[in-house]
Amino acid sequence: MMWSTTAWVLRTWLKVTLILAALVGLAALVWSPGTHPFTLAVIAAILLDLLAVRGLLREWAFDARGHWWWFW
Repeated sequence: MMWSTTAWVLRTWLKVTLILAALVGLAALVWSPGTHPFTLAVIAAILLDLLAVRGLLREWAFDARGHWWWFW
């Protein structure tokens, strides 16, 4: 059960990261790198990725609390 949750968290994180990387790549096509809008797009992508990781870790920890190995 725990491994399925861990795999789900990793798959979801990878999907979110790939989507954000694609959006940053699109921003690089629209604005040249080094400009203010591009920098804001990169910062926004980093913050969204950090928020996604935080939420996914919260889900993983919630599921881990119900398993015996959490208490060791």
